[in-house]
This record gives sequence, structure tokens and C-alpha cells, in this order.
Amino acid sequence: MGLRYLQRWIIFFMMIIILPAHAQSRWQTPTATLQVEITGIDGELLRNAKLFLSLTELTNQQVPSLFRIRYLARQGEQEILSALEPFGFYNAVVSHTIQQAPDIWLVKYEVELGDVTTYGNVSVKLIGAAKQDEAFKKLLAALQPKPGAVFEHQSYERLKSSLRSLAAERGYYDAELLTHQVHVETTTKTADVTLVFNSGERYRFGHTSFCCAFLSDSLLDRYVQFMPGEPFNTRSLLDLQIDLAGSGYFSSVEVSPQWQQAEHQQVPVEVLLSPNNRNRYQFGLGYGTDTGARVTLGFDRRWVNDRGHRLSSVLRLSEVQNTGFVSYIIPGRNPARDSYSFAGEVTDRSFEQQMSTLLRTSFKDTRHYDKWHRTYQLSYQQEDFAFGAEPTTSSNFLIPSIEWSLINSATMPENRNMIDDGYRLTISLQGGHESLLSDTNFIAAKIGAKWVQRLNDDWRLLLRGELGALTTDDFSLLGPTLRFFAGGDHNVRGYAYQQLGPKNAEGVVIGGRYMVATSIEVDYAIKPNWRVAVFSDFGNSMMHWDERLKQTLGAGIRWISPIGPVRLDVAAAIDEPGTPWRLHLTLGPDL
Repeated sequence: MGLRYLQRWIIFFMMIIILPAHAQSRWQTPTATLQVEITGIDGELLRNAKLFLSLTELTNQQVPSLFRIRYLARQGEQEILSALEPFGFYNAVVSHTIQQAPDIWLVKYEVELGDVTTYGNVSVKLIGAAKQDEAFKKLLAALQPKPGAVFEHQSYERLKSSLRSLAAERGYYDAELLTHQVHVETTTKTADVTLVFNSGERYRFGHTSFCCAFLSDSLLDRYVQFMPGEPFNTRSLLDLQIDLAGSGYFSSVEVSPQWQQAEHQQVPVEVLLSPNNRNRYQFGLGYGTDTGARVTLGFDRRWVNDRGHRLSSVLRLSEVQNTGFVSYIIPGRNPARDSYSFAGEVTDRSFEQQMSTLLRTSFKDTRHYDKWHRTYQLSYQQEDFAFGAEPTTSSNFLIPSIEWSLINSATMPENRNMIDDGYRLTISLQGGHESLLSDTNFIAAKIGAKWVQRLNDDWRLLLRGELGALTTDDFSLLGPTLRFFAGGDHNVRGYAYQQLGPKNAEGVVIGGRYMVATSIEVDYAIKPNWRVAVFSDFGNSMMHWDERLKQTLGAGIRWISPIGPVRLDVAAAIDEPGTPWRLHLTLGPDL
């Protein structure tokens, strides 16, 4: 009896071990692939759930063992629940099934989200000097969660990181989060938040020192736009670095606060400078439909002396005109934005029977006020000119002038060379008087404006307008540089450069007293760096306001190159039958 009893137990245990293995071998298909499906959620919830789910890594792969799939499927329920919590869903229910077929095994999850968890009691407390800081008050007003709002981990973490970032930016070096707690109550579906942020005292700027400088301290100190004792702000340090790097004097600039050397809440600033090459040479070949083929030669002396004076010279040779230009620049009170310059220019032009030789010297005072730029200039010029077979006229003028410009623009996040939205406004005024070294009296004014507006992800609208007018006692004494012309790549496309306006008896364009040029254009993105455009330009140069404006139509293609937009346009006048289409090639920013 005992032996039979023992044999029965041995057979029973063998069946327990062998039969499941046999069942598994019949159930599992070695060539089957795994698929996963989640229902009940979509959008960001679904994407996050797939990121958390371990089974996602096995999708479209051969099915492993049955026990492995069962284990991972059960584990996946908790993984999906964890993926939903950052979005405020703490009361969700997740279940799963495993569906087997010869070729595909499907693990299917069904999600019931339930009610979303909302903020209950929210306590955010500031300790220290930041309690009186307006920047922190604005931050809390914008980011502090409101009771009843959906509790999302992302918004909570953004508040914490923003407090830390703002403290670092504004010089609260000792700041710390003393308390940051979240208590989720599933029965009431609320989350209570407690934050205590101790900013400590705000540090102030100490002395700013420059290492390895070859320029005078008086020049370098003028780049520093903050004083010792002023509240610390990293934005001021970044502005200092940008201004020094943009000066051209240095190949590298490092600006760093010396926190370990701070005393009495004042942190010294150290600036490490490496000199640039003192001489800069330029050589360039190019082509533009306004200028034809051109060659550019340039030489710059980045600093002439330890006061940062600079010398810049350029020689441009083209099919339309040849120009030599030399400028001596002196840094102003704020050397990053203000300057004085003396310049000399020689220009010889011969194009479409317009001949001109210009000699000009000038003094210029340039200032920048945030988005506004202002330039005062006093120039003296001698110009010999002729139109067609007319005799050469020589004129001399002492010309004071002023120009204001306002620029405001934002670039597209995906491409900094493409304007997303912005405008440019320019106003200039110049004149001369017989009693002050001028051959005749004249006053000229010009207004120009450009506007770029992004309509949606693909379309942009570009508008442009120019208006010029002058009054003079003797128009015949004004050379081409003082008259108004129309036509060209940046004026009225469809006409050659400065070939739209009043003509003499020989048919040579001689320029006018007035000028109007406007343009409306829309462009469309066909690829990330390629756009197509259609446009219509209106304009003319006139002796009287009531003369008719010319209109052109055209189309073009734009390539957003690493150095800026390259435009290829074709345009023709619609009110002059028989006028051929004209090609225009330009390179440069929209504004």
C-alpha cells in the first residue's frame, strides 16, 4: 500500500512539471510577433504611457516566453498608472488582456481615467530679500498654481525650477528650497502643495577687473554699464560679454562673477580677454543685378591705439561704379553703441549714360537708444556729372543731415536668418544753403518703412514703402547723389537700377524731385529653407506729384542660406506692353 501511494505522488508531481511545459510549447508560436494596444487615452497621455511601458521595447519583435509576457503585461498596468500621474490622474484604472494568434500576440490595455486630481491647499512662502523683489512677485503671479486647477507635475516642477533660475539670475547666491512637499489625497482627489523658498540676501556688483587687456582702462570701463553696489543681475554680465565680443577687438571674451571672493554681499567680476588679429583683410567676388559683377578689397586696422580708435577702408569695383572709402572711427561714451567717425570717399560712376565723379568728406556722430538709432552728419562734397551728351556740370555742397531709424524684429525659432515678425522705420533730412559753401539752396526728406508679418506656419506678408521729396532753387545744380531715382532690386523690381524717372531729350533718366516706391509681397514655405513668393511693386521718380506711378508684377524663389536670404526674382511692368521680364538677384535680411 505504501509503495503504491508513493508511486501515485511521483506521477502527480511529474504531471505538474511536464504538462504546463507541454501546454506552453503548444501555446507559444516561435515565429509570432508582439503588438501592444492602449485604449481609453490619446494625445500626450498616450505618448507618455508608451514611454513608461516596458512592453513597448518588444513591439514587432519575436514573442519571448509566455511567463515573461504575462509578467510584463501585469507590470505594465502599474507603469501606465505611473505615466498618468504627472497629468493629475491618480484615480485611473488599468486592465489588460492577452490575445494570441498564430502570427501575432496582442497585449491590449484598457484605461479608465476617472476624475482628475486638482490643487487643494497651495502654500508658497518666500523668505529673505526676494520677498520684496518685484521680479519674484511677477513670477508667482504667473506660475503659482490656483486651487481647483488640474494638478500637473510639469507645472509644479516649472515653479520650483523658475524660482531657482530667477534667484541665480538676480544674485541670490545663497537661495534654497527649504520645503517642497506634495500630498495627494485620493479620496478627495486633491493635491496639497507646500513650498518654502529662502532667497537669502541679494548680492551686489563689486569691482570689475580686466585681465590681459591691451586697451586703456578708460575705454574698457566704458563698456561696463553697471556700477559697484548695484544689485547683481546676470543679464548685465551677458550684455557686457556681447558688447565686448562685438567690438572686434577680441578673439574671445569670458565674463565671470567671482563668488568665492565675495565680501559683504558684493561679488567682484573678472573679464578675461584675448586679442584679435590687429589687421583684417577682405577680398570678395560677387554679382548683383543692380551692380553687375563686382570685386571688393578691404583693410581694417581693428585698433590704431590703446584708446580703441579704428581704421576701415574698402575698395569696390563693379560694372556700374567704382568706390574707394576710408573711415576713422572713435568710440563714444558708450563704445558699444556710440561712435564718431571721419570719412573720405571717391566714387566714379558711368551707367546708362549717367556719368558722375564724387569727392566727399564727412564727420558723423552715431548714437543708439535701445531700438532707435540716430545719426548726425556733416559732409562736404564735390560732384562732376553729366547725362548723355549734355555738358559736364560741377557742384559743391556743404550738407548737414540727420537720420533716425527704428528696428524691431523677431526671428523664427527654427531659423534665425528668417524674420518672423518685425518692422523698420527710417526718416532722414538733409539740406544745403548758398551762404554755407553750397551752390544752391535745397532741402530733401525721405521716409522708408518695411513690415514683415507671419500669417501662419507657412505664409508671410511683406510690405515696403518709400517716399522722398526735395525743394531747391536750381534743380540743375543737384548731382545724381542728391536727386531721387526709382527702379532696381530694392525699389521697383521690373526696372533696371535707377532707370525709372524723368528723362532728358536724349531719353536718359535724369532723376526727379519726388520718389514713391511701394511693394506688397507674400511668400510660402515649400521646404524648411526654401520659399516661393509673388509680389507687385508700384513707384516712380517724378518732377511733379501728380505724375503716374508704374506697376510691376513678379514672382521669385528664396533660399534661406546660412548668411541670410538669397532672392531670385523675375518681374515686368504691366502697363508698358513689350517690356521684357527682368531678373533680380539679391542677398540680405528682410529688414
